[in-house]
Amino acid sequence: MTVYRSSRNHGARPGYALHDAIDLTGWGDRSIWGWDDGIGSFYAQLWRNGSTSDAPDIWLSGASRPYPWPGCVALDIVLHTGAAPLSVVQALGIADPAPRLRDTTEITQQIDELKSLTDIDGYIGGRLYALAWTQGIETLSPSTRGQDDHTRPAPDRVDAEHHLITGRVYLGGDAERTQAFHSGADEALWWALGR
Repeated sequence: MTVYRSSRNHGARPGYALHDAIDLTGWGDRSIWGWDDGIGSFYAQLWRNGSTSDAPDIWLSGASRPYPWPGCVALDIVLHTGAAPLSVVQALGIADPAPRLRDTTEITQQIDELKSLTDIDGYIGGRLYALAWTQGIETLSPSTRGQDDHTRPAPDRVDAEHHLITGRVYLGGDAERTQAFHSGADEALWWALGR
């Protein structure tokens, strides 16, 4: 997949006129996603390759559960298909075309500063966990708590994780402490990516 193709929808935001294919291995023949103005939500319809059904195997309609941000759709596709986060983000075309991480020394210094703070609601713990994950100290991803096959993720994988954790924040519905953790992780990954 070329950089252009995996970043074709990088600027997608709510209200963005979007109707595009999902180029996900095993799901790419008929699957689509986009923005539905009538519902005010992103949506996705995924058919396994070879399916002849009119109804999608996975339908994220936005009607019963709104998807206010592209990362929300990406997160649910990862959870429903078991596909790798980076593959899903690239398949939707929302990958950063040139992601970069802050210097390891700078991230490590931020981790050390966070360790000295008191965490009442989980926000600081989320920041600390996400930054430690970018350094390979934590091996479970902040968004799905799935085991990654790396010691230290590359910038494109951190970008994909940021999409998923942002999806967690926008979908909400978690206990207050868990929501604070996800918000902290979101902020930390945003910072780590130099945004």
